[in-house]
Amino acid sequence: MKMRHMFAGAAAALMAAGPAMAEIAALGSTQRGGTSQIGRALAAAISENSDLQMRPQELANTADYMPLVNAGELEFGISNIVQLFYAVNGTGMSEGRPLPDLQMVATLMPFRNSYIVRADSDYQSIEDLKGVRAPAFADGALGDYVTRGYLATEGMTMDDVQGVQVPNFPRMWASFSEGSTDVTIVVVGAANSREFDATFGIRYIGYDDSPEALAGLQEWLPQSYMQQLDENSGIPGIDGPTNVVAYDYTLFASAAAPEDMVYRAVKALHEATPGLLETGGPVWGGFSTDVMSKDVGVDYHPGAIRFYEEMGMWDR
Repeated sequence: MKMRHMFAGAAAALMAAGPAMAEIAALGSTQRGGTSQIGRALAAAISENSDLQMRPQELANTADYMPLVNAGELEFGISNIVQLFYAVNGTGMSEGRPLPDLQMVATLMPFRNSYIVRADSDYQSIEDLKGVRAPAFADGALGDYVTRGYLATEGMTMDDVQGVQVPNFPRMWASFSEGSTDVTIVVVGAANSREFDATFGIRYIGYDDSPEALAGLQEWLPQSYMQQLDENSGIPGIDGPTNVVAYDYTLFASAAAPEDMVYRAVKALHEATPGLLETGGPVWGGFSTDVMSKDVGVDYHPGAIRFYEEMGMWDR
């Protein structure tokens, strides 16, 4: 059975079970992790604040559903801007496989991430990590690009560390917990980082925020930036001013998605902001309507532009 027919059948079943006359829209998301949590909260918020019923279609990886959105078989999708930027342009981790019909709908929240080390180690900066046992991912994986971006802030490469091969993020975290690596990547303040801190104590590695360091970072993680946190952030492992890496999460749509559907989705998201900040969990803490129309180097869908123009949020 073709994928298009599978999703069409699912949508028809949902239509029959849902409110009369409700229009169904599919949202590409993942089966687990932060993307899954964001997708479910987003779909619920849009469904509750409009007559558009958004339903997550959860697949194993972002790369699995992006082509379906590009082909118009799913109307919407979510991902970090790094993967979306590469996918649209057919560069980086999507080299030679452009998906030009992915269009922005809204910039969501900053996805803050960093290296952490054990608190009893001597490592304070990226430069201190020369020679340490660091997780190494397959070429082209998101973890590979994140790792190379971190190291590039100090002009370093994978040759400057002892790479310990890991197939995915869960295995990377297990390796750090077991002590077979000296450093690991975490989402800032995430549950597993708090568990590490409760078990043996952690320290976040800070990053240089000079133009040269940022250029090195963006060579691997386009549209990324630095955010400074301090002890008042309440995040275990941050005891003073510390720069962490951030890149935005995004809601995007197929160019084939109807303009009115995208308009209603972005309007509902705008109106749902108070509820998302209250019930969406810690990850939504950085979400603000002020940045929904942010220029992230990817074209916006006409339906989104129409809403932002009406709200005075479009300046280009």
